[in-house]
Amino acid sequence: IGVLSSLFEGSMYIFVFMWTPALTALAKEEMGDDFDGLPFGVIFSTFMVCCMAGSSIFSIAMEKMKPEQLAVYVFAIAFAAFVMVVLSGSATTTFLAMNLFEVCVGMYFPSMGTMKGMIVPEEKRAAIYNLNRIPLNFIVLFSLLTDLTPKVSFILCSCMMMASTVLQIKLRARRVQGVGSTEGN
Repeated sequence: IGVLSSLFEGSMYIFVFMWTPALTALAKEEMGDDFDGLPFGVIFSTFMVCCMAGSSIFSIAMEKMKPEQLAVYVFAIAFAAFVMVVLSGSATTTFLAMNLFEVCVGMYFPSMGTMKGMIVPEEKRAAIYNLNRIPLNFIVLFSLLTDLTPKVSFILCSCMMMASTVLQIKLRARRVQGVGSTEGN
C-alpha cells in the first residue's frame, strides 16, 4: 500500500509542477500571437472543484463497492487521464483530461485513507506512513532534478498510474483471498 501511495502521490506532485507549462505551451501553439496568458486562478479553481466532486463521488460509490475495488477504478481512470494529456495536442482536451485526473485525486484520498486504516496496524501506523514518504520524495526529486519536459513528465505519470492499477488489482485479489479464507474459520 506504501508503493501505491508513493506512485499516486508522486504523480500528483509532478502534475502540480507541470500543468502550468504544459497548458501554456499548448495554448501558445494554438493561439499564436493572440495568446495573452491563461487564467491560472480560474483553472486552479476548476481543479479544486473537480477534486471536491471526486470526494463526493467516493461517498456515493462506497455505498456500492469496497474501497479496494474503487481504487482500481481510480488508478485506471487516472492512467487514462494521463494518457490523454500525453497524446492530446489540444489545450482544451488536455485541460479536460487534467480535470479528470483531479476528480481521481478527490476519490483517491478517502479511498486510500480507508484502505490504510484497514491494512496498517494502528500501533505501527506513524512509522509506516513516514517510511512511505521516502519513495515519494525520491520520485518528486527525480522529476525536479532531471529537468524533464512536461510531456516526458506526464509519460512518467502514466507509467506510475499503470503500475498503480496493476498493483491495486493484486492488492484487491490478496484482500479478497484473505477475507474469504478467514470467513470459513
